[in-house]
Amino acid sequence: MRPLLLLAVTLLGACGDRTAAVPDLVPFQVAGFSQFAQAGDLILGGQPTPGALRQLADRGFAAIVSTRAAAELDWDEEATVVSLGMRFVRIPVPLPVSRITPAQVAALDRVLASPGGPVVVHCAGGTRAAALWAVWLSETHGVDPAVTLRRAELAGMKILHPIAEQLLGATGP
Repeated sequence: MRPLLLLAVTLLGACGDRTAAVPDLVPFQVAGFSQFAQAGDLILGGQPTPGALRQLADRGFAAIVSTRAAAELDWDEEATVVSLGMRFVRIPVPLPVSRITPAQVAALDRVLASPGGPVVVHCAGGTRAAALWAVWLSETHGVDPAVTLRRAELAGMKILHPIAEQLLGATGP
């Protein structure tokens, strides 16, 4: 892990009681799966390839959550995921992102509350997945919005900081 990222993750872990329920982010590696971070049994990242999905199934992953619309892919991710024995859930976060709805947060909460094993949440490059996770952290765990924004940036949220900040009502770091 890069020293600055390690320092940031360590500092975030020390932000107080409101972050206690949120595991630290650590790198996660699977060939064909980019821009990813692990927080406990949750992996956030970009679009996994069919080969990466096979590796994830072999590692015991229970579900793949796509925040992409079906039309964004030229292959059937759902059929691939299901054929590998994992559950597929689509929680579309349209581009450009202007909001993350309570229904999207509730859908993510249902998936993450289901037993069965680790879960991957992805979009094309990790930004929408990390933004949805940030809003979920704030709304379901009461984590301070400024902290969730910093965590989401470490998890891959690159271009949505102002939108996520507005959604969370945070003033940012």
